[in-house]
Amino acid sequence: MTRDIDYIVDKFSDDIYRAALAVTGSVHEAEDIVSEVIIKYFTRQGELFFNDDEHLKAWLLRTAINLSKDLLRSAGRRLRAENEVSASSDFSSPDMQIDVQNAINRLDKKYRIVLYLFYYQGCKTDEIADILGTSKGTVTSRLKRAREKLKLSLSDYEKEMSV
Repeated sequence: MTRDIDYIVDKFSDDIYRAALAVTGSVHEAEDIVSEVIIKYFTRQGELFFNDDEHLKAWLLRTAINLSKDLLRSAGRRLRAENEVSASSDFSSPDMQIDVQNAINRLDKKYRIVLYLFYYQGCKTDEIADILGTSKGTVTSRLKRAREKLKLSLSDYEKEMSV
């Protein structure tokens, strides 16, 4: 199934961007990763076969996560800005959106990734396990720990704000 660049960009670029942002924590690096993933797809398109768009999406997300991890491991990685915030979220107020995104950004990347895939992409735990190459139990455990850490982080913030 051949897909053109407009289709790939329109349908998947936001998902790729959010996955890269969840790993890198940097808007600029996430934007670069989107470009790299799309280029990689089109340079390897003849070698790749996907049953459907979900299969393609899983490959694109896995590629984005791998490229993001590679970037984090690279020696020349720039330090990310502390207050970078994702442009898309559905929290009620801008302040709440920033607070939640900052709390998420402070989590270890292994927690950010599972939160992103579960809540933003709507992936089930077994799908996340496949994408990350880990067990379903590990994904479930990371989701639970991530929620606990967010709850603690946001409750501490709430206490500070009420003082």
